[in-house]
Amino acid sequence: MKNITPLVMLLISASAASETYIVSPNTKHGLPTLTEEPNLYQAPSFDFFDFSEGYLAQRAEASALLPIALNSIDRVCISTTFSEIDREARYPQSGVLVYTYATNAQGKKTHNTTIVDRIPLAEVSQHCLDESSWVYDNWLADKRIDFTPYSSAFALIENVDVVVEGDLSLSQDPVEFVEQYFDFITKVGFNQSASFYHMDAIRELKSIIMEGLQNGNQNVLDIVNIAFGTGAAREDIAVMDDKVFMNTFLNIRKIAQGSNIARLSSFSVINEFDYQGQKYITVEKKEQFGDRVTTQYETIILKSDGDYWRLNLSGNIKALLAM
Repeated sequence: MKNITPLVMLLISASAASETYIVSPNTKHGLPTLTEEPNLYQAPSFDFFDFSEGYLAQRAEASALLPIALNSIDRVCISTTFSEIDREARYPQSGVLVYTYATNAQGKKTHNTTIVDRIPLAEVSQHCLDESSWVYDNWLADKRIDFTPYSSAFALIENVDVVVEGDLSLSQDPVEFVEQYFDFITKVGFNQSASFYHMDAIRELKSIIMEGLQNGNQNVLDIVNIAFGTGAAREDIAVMDDKVFMNTFLNIRKIAQGSNIARLSSFSVINEFDYQGQKYITVEKKEQFGDRVTTQYETIILKSDGDYWRLNLSGNIKALLAM
């Protein structure tokens, strides 16, 4: 692993998004795993009228937690990566069983139900639930998708991604906005959170990096090599879409720490003040490291964007990049 400079250590605590979000679900038995098609009638049989909290999640092998800022869903696909596939099996299939419920005209639950999708088994099998879009309202209300990925033949499940196409609705209230941001990086990740950043901040960062590359700034060269890949061309970065640039830049956290997800067990806003036209919001966050929980404090800087607020870059980061 490359040596991490002090500049990188500052950046990995920063926070990126587009219209497509990839959510890594929580799995009961970890990965890799081997899962057969669930039998709903095998004891304990599936209860169509158990509406108790957590019942459907208990039946499922995986749960994708959706960000509270998610306001609409246009499409959902579940992508399962397999290995060690039994090539001798006849007509092997990849499947997903989604646990959900039906509602009446008043929105009251009437019964639990499931959605099944099967396709020919491949190393990467993608299940797009286009014919069951009615379930999107349930997922938006519950902010979670409970499901079981499986195969009809022997095959190890190496990875599962839930790909959500939809829109975020970011709050005009600065405290609620910061809460949406921390919820997002906990469930989706830093490298998909660019929508939370002020466009001026993204363009300023891009300008600083472009200038640093032109001037041979070693700090900038180190960051670019880590985030964009060794030998990334200045011209390629220059033509990148602003949000794509920011998301790629923020992927530095995964490279430095092994994950783009903030391992937060809880977070809360404890202080807010205005200074020179910006808002400074202090957040107390509890981070989970195995069995150990540590309490840390982070100050988020917000810049006005019309009637909204967006994340701004800290002065320390800009100063170090400009060195």
